[in-house]
Amino acid sequence: MVNRFLKNFILFQDLTTDELERVADIIYNESYDKNEIIFWEEDRGDAIYIILDGLVKVFKTNDQGREKTLTLLSRGEFFGEMALLDNSLRSASVKAIKPCQLLIIERSKFKSLVAQYPAISLKIIAILSQRLRKANQQIQNLTFKSVRERLEDELKELAYKYGSEHKRGTLITKKITHQELANLVGTTRATVTKILNQMMENNELLIKDRYLILLD
Repeated sequence: MVNRFLKNFILFQDLTTDELERVADIIYNESYDKNEIIFWEEDRGDAIYIILDGLVKVFKTNDQGREKTLTLLSRGEFFGEMALLDNSLRSASVKAIKPCQLLIIERSKFKSLVAQYPAISLKIIAILSQRLRKANQQIQNLTFKSVRERLEDELKELAYKYGSEHKRGTLITKKITHQELANLVGTTRATVTKILNQMMENNELLIKDRYLILLD
């Protein structure tokens, strides 16, 4: 199962079967329960994490304990690479919001892997560039857009990332709580609940069994 997953994983798609076997030899697997912290901001960056199954959030916390979710990541995505590349501390915290199975590569082994297969570096740079663009868009949205506009954008992003066809529109296949949406958008849970209720009244949104459905 892991070898088949690695073959389709974006960083390793160009490797041969024998090369993938070598990658599999240096990876170990760990499980995390719902709400378990994987690492904290400013921890030492000693590994890269690849999501085999589950859902995690990357977030920052201010001095008052308020969280701002930077992104949600799921199967086939990775995190923790920045601290490996620049030898610095973790720039954000990561928490499992669903039970997770993670594949982990330690710093020294990952650096050897990148040195041996330079194409991996180019793919990491491309993905980091995409994440930087998203961060820039988030800053722009926080500056210029209303909370409702930011929430609508986030729902569209979640539908693009986790959506599946539904007879009435697009079903977001991950259960995202109102608090998680608030943390993503940068507002309060009460505000998100109010806007979601307005969207349901306007036939823009349906909530069924705690799943969000964007209506056509």
